Amino acid sequence: MTTPENLLKSSDLVALLDQMVRIRSITNHEHAIADWVYGYLNTIGLRDVQRLPVAESGDTIIGWVDGLADGPTFCLNFHLDTFDVFNGWQSDPFVPHIDGDRMFGLGVHDMKAGGACVLAAAQALVQSQTKLRGRVLVACTTDEENWSRGAHALIHSGALKNCIGALVPEPTPYGSLRIGARGRHVITIHLTGRSAHVAFDDTQAINSAHDAARIISVLANKAALGLRHDPLFKLSSGLGVTGVHSGGTMILVPEEAKIIVDRHLLPGETLDDALTHLHSQIARAHIEGSYRLTWDDRPTPAPGAFVVPPDSNFTQTVKHIHEAELGREVSLTIARSVADVNHIAVHGDVPTITCGPWGGNTCEANEWVDLRSLLPVARIHLKTVLAMLKI
Repeated sequence: MTTPENLLKSSDLVALLDQMVRIRSITNHEHAIADWVYGYLNTIGLRDVQRLPVAESGDTIIGWVDGLADGPTFCLNFHLDTFDVFNGWQSDPFVPHIDGDRMFGLGVHDMKAGGACVLAAAQALVQSQTKLRGRVLVACTTDEENWSRGAHALIHSGALKNCIGALVPEPTPYGSLRIGARGRHVITIHLTGRSAHVAFDDTQAINSAHDAARIISVLANKAALGLRHDPLFKLSSGLGVTGVHSGGTMILVPEEAKIIVDRHLLPGETLDDALTHLHSQIARAHIEGSYRLTWDDRPTPAPGAFVVPPDSNFTQTVKHIHEAELGREVSLTIARSVADVNHIAVHGDVPTITCGPWGGNTCEANEWVDLRSLLPVARIHLKTVLAMLKI
């Protein structure tokens, strides 16, 4: 019987990636690639291939590599959507271009290269007829760059029942293994003042735009915010202003304003922690009016922070496989921002680790992936499945 590792070929991975990049799949326009993946999973022999509808997006597609029906599930997940095209592309973003060891194209790094690695690993498992003590769930999600509604369609489907782990090939720096991620909440500060005609010196007026400026000035001083720091992963929680609005062209002192704050949390921090911290920063601004906070106006739950224990069997298994493939020590890190992994880990209650290809200009013009990373990443995913499920 042919071993599954021997079925993985670098040239096949490059050809598969080329095909995927040519299929446009900007967030909420993933229908064509969802159709393609549905057909591809059936073609390579996965079982029970299903479409999971996702509002305003292409379907999330799932399928199974057969194993013992009463055994555990292990998930290989990647998302199908990409960001839109940014200005500055030096080539057609939908026509893959190879220069040396780099392939350029929209979504080539985030995360069609990882998707190609998962599909190739799944195909190798099927073709080799490897006996597994459980089943492999291949989950291809949509809407990841927006609300992760595709990940929640997966969670609500029940397919993650009895799932012992998920491995996701999101872009990952060379020599790093991400065993967690910061979480994210979007908090809105609603400011209320008192209006008056701007042409008159009315001491009773309270300008909400001025209050907004005071708060933003406080929040802009990062060194004074007192954000938490994780010494193990050498990473702090984060806070940034992403929007502000007040007033307009009317000849009035603006009575209302709002500030939108992006708040990233470390594992162990809670929303209550973030709100308490923000209240303390607003107090430092000494505003004249009043305010209230709202948060997470979104169709899915906020992506929470998480970490898979560094000494867990899952983490150590992937780490050892990763180090064997690269021939060097691998560092354990957590992601600075959020992805479907947060939803699978926190809301799906599945230990989730990220290990993907390396590249550059991710989510920017002239995005590229290092083609030399495809084969080792595909092998890491394949070997992890075997380590977790092989009889």
